[in-house]
Amino acid sequence: MTALTKNSVALNRTLFLKDNLPVLRGLDSDSIDLIATDPPFNKGVPAFEGTTKAGQNVEFKDVWNWNDDVHVEWTNAIADEHPSLFNVILYANAAAGDDMGAFLCWMAVRMLEMHRVLKPTGSIYLHCDPTASHYLKAMMDAIFGRENFRNEIVWHHPKIGVASGKFTSNTDTIFYYTKGNEYTFNSQTTGEPNELFNRWKNKVVDNKLYYEQAKTIKDSPAASKIRVLRRRLGRELEDDDVVVDFSDPKNEKKIDNVWLYPFIRGNSKESTGYPTQKPLAMYKRMIAASSNPGDIVLDPFAGCATTCVAAEQLGRQWIGIDIREDSGGVIRERLEREVSESMEWDAIVRTPTEAPERTDDGEPAAPELVLESPKPNARRISVREARELLIVRDGLRCQGCGWEPNHADYLQVDHNKPRSLKGTDEMDNLALLCDPCNRKKSNKLTIHELRQARAADEDWVMDEEWWKEQRWKL
Repeated sequence: MTALTKNSVALNRTLFLKDNLPVLRGLDSDSIDLIATDPPFNKGVPAFEGTTKAGQNVEFKDVWNWNDDVHVEWTNAIADEHPSLFNVILYANAAAGDDMGAFLCWMAVRMLEMHRVLKPTGSIYLHCDPTASHYLKAMMDAIFGRENFRNEIVWHHPKIGVASGKFTSNTDTIFYYTKGNEYTFNSQTTGEPNELFNRWKNKVVDNKLYYEQAKTIKDSPAASKIRVLRRRLGRELEDDDVVVDFSDPKNEKKIDNVWLYPFIRGNSKESTGYPTQKPLAMYKRMIAASSNPGDIVLDPFAGCATTCVAAEQLGRQWIGIDIREDSGGVIRERLEREVSESMEWDAIVRTPTEAPERTDDGEPAAPELVLESPKPNARRISVREARELLIVRDGLRCQGCGWEPNHADYLQVDHNKPRSLKGTDEMDNLALLCDPCNRKKSNKLTIHELRQARAADEDWVMDEEWWKEQRWKL
């Protein structure tokens, strides 16, 4: 299958019906303008169930664990290549339990690929709720960089209901990040005059505030506009000079980061019957703000394809990914109902089950994340199990500096010989390190070289007595 390249539209209107990780790995780097997605929330629900208006049954889980959802290679590779991200996963696991750690690791390997496929000017909107939003924010800071965080958007969806012992929860969170400092952003307005209109509306004539009416204004937003206008004109203002023209869209009230959209109910015309469907207008706002007509929009968790429909309506190209094999019928039905009845969507929308193949000769976001076939009869062990075995073998001690913490969670499982130097995941190549040693070792040094680097530091004494007695101070 032809893959999506930087200058190709070969995959436009394609909905891949499989796990999104191999599809993301099959997309070329720097090929996507915008990602707008609504992934699982880790709500601990064994199964969401529903029936679409087309009569299709919808069922998916939202509970995670290390044994079923995470491969050992993922944690090892993240620890080697992305230590700050690995720390986020460890802290989430310690603070919120194994289910949160497993969910975050499962999301992280996918988010690394999403970051890779975005163009340098690209953006991403990640939809979540309070279940894991704070941990996902830390994960995205580690991957995209804290400096590329743009907004925490609050979706307010008031609904009838009274919570017991707490305030009623009527909001979700949408994290908006960019890949770099240069990115697409089309400012949007509410269509209403800005706050100046309400403040000085008794002085507005024909939707305009003239200098004659504004003479009494001193310290106010309008006063600053007067100064700007005077500077631009290079002269004193006359009575018939317009200070603010409220008919100009530039002077309309700007949309802020609190978005009010009703929740999709079963009797809504927009409803597909999908249990986690989100408002189409909300996703159109994201797409309109952070892309231009013809740009490529990706949704790796397409669900009932709200992002895809919104992109089609706004004249963008789109790619969706969903693990459910019956998703194609939902998207075609929605496109016919919400975009055009006259187009042959059955012929236009493709639903391949195979991942695309890259054409840019690049590497995945983290090459070591590509899973290898396990050895015959080999049992994969988790990071927690590896740590317990290493403590039995080597004691509760950092093998880089000798620090002996009071709890095992202060030590991280790392490789004696890094994977970047062809180190294996076998127990004889694993060791425990404290966070400072793990950071210094990175993915470039062996533990022996780490000790040598520590010994080379002027303030670092390396001898046998020190090795037995010295404690590394965090």
